[in-house]
Amino acid sequence: MHVLAHAGGHTPAQNIVETLFLLGGMGLAGAALGLRNVRLSGRPVLSWAVALIAVAVLELSFVLPAQLGVKIAKVRPTTSAKIIIVSPVPGQVLRGNPATVRVRLRVTGARVVTQTSSHLSSHTGHIHLYLDGELAAMAYQASTTIYASPGRHRLQAQFVAVDHGPFNPPVMAWVTFRVIP
Repeated sequence: MHVLAHAGGHTPAQNIVETLFLLGGMGLAGAALGLRNVRLSGRPVLSWAVALIAVAVLELSFVLPAQLGVKIAKVRPTTSAKIIIVSPVPGQVLRGNPATVRVRLRVTGARVVTQTSSHLSSHTGHIHLYLDGELAAMAYQASTTIYASPGRHRLQAQFVAVDHGPFNPPVMAWVTFRVIP
């Protein structure tokens, strides 16, 4: 089943709740639009009230799943895993505005998995990619694509546990590259 509202890193239950709230909010917004000129017994129907409820439901579609989800454990697991950035290579110059950056990684000593869980293992996790300190992607495989504007950039890859929290010590690699238009 393909879910409509997916922000990455959510459990299937979170995705379902998010999708249902999103669809419900969109339906209520459509109903509010349809009711804007309707009158019952000569009085206007309160379409603004339906619109307000729609906004609240849409807000819940993004807030509620996070509250239901996996919490990052305070005690962090250790791992013998290593992560290597295969591409881009250090100092590589890419062209574009923005440039397509094909990121290839190698994780050894552990396996990259798609599921999020509170059952932590030192042998499974996900990859978080940061471009210039900002989260650019959450990867569930060893290759992905990101985009970078012209300038010098630092790409950092972090192998994290299945709850999206860091291992102790953190498992990271970084590379710098440049983009020209």
